[in-house]
Amino acid sequence: MCGICGFIVDQKDSSYDWAGTLQVMTRRLVHRGPDSEGYHYTRTSGSVVGLGHRRLSVIDLSEQANQPLGNEDDSVLIVFNGEIYNYKELTEELKGKGHRFKSHSDTEAIIHLYEDRGDRCVDRLRGMFAFALWDQIKGRLLLARDPMGIKPLFYVLKDGNFYFASEIKALLAIDEVSRDMDITALDHYFTYGYIPGSYTIFRDIKKLPPASYMVLESGEITITSYWAIQYLPKTELRDEALSEALLDTFMKAVKRHLVSDVPVGVFLSGGVDSSIIAALMSMVGERQFDTFTLGYASGGDDELPYAHMVADCFHTTHHAFRVDPEMTRILPVLLWHLDEPFFDNSIIPTYYISKLARETVKVAISGDGGDEVFGGYEWTRRNQYRIAFQRLPGFVRNPLKKASAELAVAADYGTGLMTKIRRFLSDMNADMEAGFLRRTAVSRRFRQALYSGAFKDELGDFDAIGYRDQLLSEAQVTDIREKMLYADAVSYLPDDCLFKVDRMSMAHGLEVRVPFLDRELVEFAARIPFNYKIHGLTSKYILKKTFSRALPGKILKQRKQGFTIPISAWLQGQLGGLASRVLSSDTFRRRNLFEKEFIRWMLDEHTSGRQELGHRIWSIVVFEIWARLYLDEKVDSTPAVSLREMID
Repeated sequence: MCGICGFIVDQKDSSYDWAGTLQVMTRRLVHRGPDSEGYHYTRTSGSVVGLGHRRLSVIDLSEQANQPLGNEDDSVLIVFNGEIYNYKELTEELKGKGHRFKSHSDTEAIIHLYEDRGDRCVDRLRGMFAFALWDQIKGRLLLARDPMGIKPLFYVLKDGNFYFASEIKALLAIDEVSRDMDITALDHYFTYGYIPGSYTIFRDIKKLPPASYMVLESGEITITSYWAIQYLPKTELRDEALSEALLDTFMKAVKRHLVSDVPVGVFLSGGVDSSIIAALMSMVGERQFDTFTLGYASGGDDELPYAHMVADCFHTTHHAFRVDPEMTRILPVLLWHLDEPFFDNSIIPTYYISKLARETVKVAISGDGGDEVFGGYEWTRRNQYRIAFQRLPGFVRNPLKKASAELAVAADYGTGLMTKIRRFLSDMNADMEAGFLRRTAVSRRFRQALYSGAFKDELGDFDAIGYRDQLLSEAQVTDIREKMLYADAVSYLPDDCLFKVDRMSMAHGLEVRVPFLDRELVEFAARIPFNYKIHGLTSKYILKKTFSRALPGKILKQRKQGFTIPISAWLQGQLGGLASRVLSSDTFRRRNLFEKEFIRWMLDEHTSGRQELGHRIWSIVVFEIWARLYLDEKVDSTPAVSLREMID
């Protein structure tokens, strides 16, 4: 796991210090790769080519594996972030074809595979990756990203110059890269809590999509998608045969993810997915490994008892840590690492569990991806309620539908019983797609009330909900339930869950692997009939059935929680005072992006308990702190101030 960056630029101004710029870019990624630093810098006819690398040594710890790494004559060079789990098989195959290797690293396999297969080398790679490969003879740059978007890659093409990096902060070291916000990306943020797709908060900077590769040649870029989740045809396996095949596929995936020259631990939330990972680690022969979990010092339930139960079951060396509201003091540090506004409050426990794990191991395995692949989110169960409701006789259903409409003026986030009934009935009467959108996005009505007139004027008719609509329409499957799984897998998963884990783990130089997103496992799971994923009111049914003998019954029956924090409760306590000061400050008001009276109403309603607006308030606080770091002060290294110090 590493940090990569580089550029191909016009060298009209021969006095410009591009070598120094490359060094600055690379050193902004030092947290991603604390073990070593490397550069390639050349001037060709008309262009300057730079490749920078920060290394976290996991496979082949020797200096021979340092990057940039080249082929036999260094005519092909690569900087790589990630792990290729099938590199040993690829290496043996390529050696058989006459390729000579100078290291025992997985990185070198990519170089020779490119020589053998060209751009389609990506089809043979199994792992998580983002890389840039410079072919000096052909004068072309190949960039690629893994199928599920586990590893990030950003780029800028401006005035004929091209730049790329693992994180946005490295690109902001370039003078010509603007910090102007993309106002539509900001609407995406307040709609979903993250910025999806190829968007970033900065107008000049884009993301390379998952399962894509890009070629830069003669100043032009082309982007090609090389893989997509296929839900059809469905497997003919059923019941025990299906469970056996799933277990076999899963065990192979976990074995692949254990390839390492350093110890590997497990993030153990105590939920189903991470508990399955711990069980599989034990099944494949890992007799002693470390597990890590978090709880709360106050203000919410946690899964510490469940995590301890699983740790005891598999005799792991278990490490536990508790967070409290004061942990939010590090919010400026987290947002600096994130580069963009990102409201998912689980960044805080993810940051701390990564810090805890890094004290013991260099690599950790997480249970991320289980919900998107096997159907674990709340909308899946609520849809089962909806199906049952629609089967009620009309004389029962129609009055309830009328009652729902009469209550429509009630607040979307009210905590009163009647409001909760209205929301439930609204879901029961809505179609599946509308219910899914309501639960995964903030309504346009709410955003229009929040935004200032100037913000709305700049947006015009744009509505970020269109992005989710587009995903649902492009899914190559007819079942609307699987369309929703697809939307989660290609948007929420890479742009929220994996984004968060990458940044918070790499802040500590920790590699996190995700076996649930092994390509073979994802392909197998996609073809499992939906009723084996959601069976009655049981989510992830086939997973729970397959591992029912390996895990304690309480683990399989408990309510899903994961690494989250009770942000709403904290905002009604001491954190609420900090939030109020942020959102009433002159700095915040001068941005002229939000309606002051609506902000005041939100704070009053949440503090009083009349409305549950904690997540909405948190999203605005996060944006304001991010803006101070990236737009106002332009901080280019880890901030030394706490949230309280930024406000005072």
